[in-house]
Amino acid sequence: MKVLTKVLVAFLGAAIFAGGALADSDSQVLSVSEVSQKVEDAQDSVDDVQMKLEMTMKDSLSGQEQHQNGLIQIKSPDKVYVHYDKPNEQYLYVDGDSMQMYQPVQKTVYVQKNGKGKDDSPFYLGVGRALEKYIKVSRVSIIKDSGDEIVLLFIPLDDNQGFDRMKVSIHKKDWWPYEMEVETPSMTTKADFKDIVFNKAVPDSLFQFTPPQDAQVVEGGAF
Repeated sequence: MKVLTKVLVAFLGAAIFAGGALADSDSQVLSVSEVSQKVEDAQDSVDDVQMKLEMTMKDSLSGQEQHQNGLIQIKSPDKVYVHYDKPNEQYLYVDGDSMQMYQPVQKTVYVQKNGKGKDDSPFYLGVGRALEKYIKVSRVSIIKDSGDEIVLLFIPLDDNQGFDRMKVSIHKKDWWPYEMEVETPSMTTKADFKDIVFNKAVPDSLFQFTPPQDAQVVEGGAF
């Protein structure tokens, strides 16, 4: 659960704010800063986004796979709600500096809060911070550039970034990521984001969660 949660949150941040040196759909070569601005502008232009998640995690040694499906809803600037429906129902709530993972079957809520002013926040939803983070710590190259999509490869500059390789596939029509793949020494995780819908007037109440009275609350246990 710890690995799954960390990978997903990293996916959300990297996906929304990924950037690199790209080629535009009209074959114009863009600089890193120009493309970064395109991706940030794409996010700034929407109030909220909803998308289905299909994630596969493959163990590097055994080859065993774990599949996770769910629905992601994000609201600007810092709210995330994920409802996993397979294989086990779980709920992830991110609201500002607070993250909660609720597992109904276990009647357990894992809670993590992040102090203000910290640069190591696990919530990669800050425009600029996340974009800067991944560009600064990676060597970014283009491994595919077609008329409607671009695929970026991120290689960390050192061994302390938590991943060995990361691929991000972005639709040029809206500059929104639709697929990510992250490799670590222990596993490869692939996430597909499907049926992406923008500006559905998602209410703030969706991201607010109060643990049930019969649930055990664990501070920081799932992250």
